[in-house]
Amino acid sequence: MINHPSMRRRLGIINDVIALVNIVVLLAMRASTICAAATDEIPRFEGHGKCDRPMCHGAEIAAPLRQQTWLHGGASQVEGSLARSAHTRWRNRIFDRHSEAYRTLTHSEGETIGGHMGIDPTTSAKCLRCHAPPATADPAGSHRVEDGVSCEHCHGPSEFWLGAHFQRDWASKRGQYLTRWFHDLWDFVARAETCASCHVTIDHEIVAAGHPALQSEIVAYSAVMKHWNDLDRLPTGTFSPDPSLWAIGQIVGLRITVKMISQRAGRTDFQAIGDYSHFTDKQCYQCHHKLIEDAVRQALGHYEMVDIITQIVFPESRGELDRLWTDLTTALPDSADETQRQSERLEQWLVPQERRLSEHVLDQVTTRRLLDRITSSGNRLKTIELNDHTSLIDKSSVTRIDNIGEPWWYTTGPPEQTIMAIEALCEPAFPGRCAAGPGGIEPELREILNAVDDRLHYRPDQFGNALNSIRAKLFH
Repeated sequence: MINHPSMRRRLGIINDVIALVNIVVLLAMRASTICAAATDEIPRFEGHGKCDRPMCHGAEIAAPLRQQTWLHGGASQVEGSLARSAHTRWRNRIFDRHSEAYRTLTHSEGETIGGHMGIDPTTSAKCLRCHAPPATADPAGSHRVEDGVSCEHCHGPSEFWLGAHFQRDWASKRGQYLTRWFHDLWDFVARAETCASCHVTIDHEIVAAGHPALQSEIVAYSAVMKHWNDLDRLPTGTFSPDPSLWAIGQIVGLRITVKMISQRAGRTDFQAIGDYSHFTDKQCYQCHHKLIEDAVRQALGHYEMVDIITQIVFPESRGELDRLWTDLTTALPDSADETQRQSERLEQWLVPQERRLSEHVLDQVTTRRLLDRITSSGNRLKTIELNDHTSLIDKSSVTRIDNIGEPWWYTTGPPEQTIMAIEALCEPAFPGRCAAGPGGIEPELREILNAVDDRLHYRPDQFGNALNSIRAKLFH
């Protein structure tokens, strides 16, 4: 598979410093997936030290040690006992950056970003929310803030369910502990929400201070640090669940980015405005307007994918989705209140679609139809302009606005989501056709990656032509 360092740097998927995998703790998720505790007790973290025994999750990593993926250049493992080596993988930065999350705040780049906001990144809730989410630790346990994003931040504070987890019959009883703070990530909606809470949304001032914009697609990201196998819980011979997870992740991503638009509309409480030189010659509206544009572009990336999903899987619903999106984008230039109202309407419509899709497993035929439609988008995506006229302040990552009519920060829009959709869907749809070798699409993949690699200069003709070539190889 292609190991493309510049694309890794561009998309921020493997960033040695701060653009790493982040997941927030104790999410307000729907009751059917992650329920509130049945008691008033505050659950405590026992710490990853309870997970690292060889017979639990601390086993050695089975060969092959690493397998490069064409998009991420990270390690992917699909053989051996993944669960048995889960803790080992979490500790190994080749596979997983979660354990490094807090330490990145102590690096010079983290200190610089904190300095622009006038905060200490190692203590500020703005940064710790995703780099070391808050936790009530058992004094007798091993949890420390320096652990970054640990097992319990994703799977739930384990005080009330860890004992049962040690037992052989855990698989049959895990559902009983949803009311005891166990987070069941076999539920794809719950998993997508967990990841999106930090991968999709970010505090606008953190981005203004120089933090890379966030980009996310759940299947592509998971491949880098996977310590589970979704097929383990399914009958032998079952088609890959990745397309279903990808589709659910796109709907969840759209819902959360639409909420981000709503939250940013009408906001004027920018902490740093007037306090730091980066903003002294700017009016609130300049940054505020850019922030909404940025959120809209990020939402558009998910919308384009959800529109295709709806066309193929739920065609009767496409008209309503289109109307809701049009109403939202129409309201944007004129009214913050109307923007918030239309955002809420679209959010409310998307929630049942997530659960509806989770009950509709996508098969290979449907996956090919999705990929066919996605790779047919080349000519349309040529019209999506990504160029922006910005410059960097000397000795700073903060962007100085030169042209208010262009996007300020570079988020994951339709071209990037298209590339990551190919990563998620190609192998399940066309086994063996997505890598090097006769009939493979590796040359076209390199070409399409190069088209979006430059932060400021999207090459639409190159992108469209490469996408058309990928479609020709796969479908003709």
